Amino acid sequence: MGGMQTKVRIDAGRLWAAGIATSVIAALAALIVFLFAEGVFDVGLQVRNVSGGGLRELTWVPVAVVSFLAGIFATAVLHAFLTFVPRPTVFFGWLAVLATAASCLVPLTMDVRPEIKYWLVGMNVAVGVIITSLLLAITRWVSVEEPARAPGPPPTQPIA
Repeated sequence: MGGMQTKVRIDAGRLWAAGIATSVIAALAALIVFLFAEGVFDVGLQVRNVSGGGLRELTWVPVAVVSFLAGIFATAVLHAFLTFVPRPTVFFGWLAVLATAASCLVPLTMDVRPEIKYWLVGMNVAVGVIITSLLLAITRWVSVEEPARAPGPPPTQPIA
């Protein structure tokens, strides 16, 4: 068929605007799960000190910051995949699902009360699903089709 070939260009501005919005939504969702666990169910979310020793109370700041940074990192990965990988949404989807699964396994290995583990798993599932679904949803919006330039030297401008 003799149809005109097109080239897909990524609109980085749109991608990163959507990625920042996704990151904010993920951080807010994690904050809501955190507040729900602490405020409604009175489950104090505690984690072990990295340096050893006892448990310390988890505050909302690291929860929101880590969720936000997860969205930013996922946006960077999606940008790289859209630029360099064939069928980028398939690969990104698999990577995001596996990263979410891994983030859910981490709390299950912690030496804390079971209810804390389950709340942390729930928070990680919510953040993972939000980031994955929103970033996959915007891939067509950030992909701009342009006519492909014919091979050969660049077009010349007429001399006036």
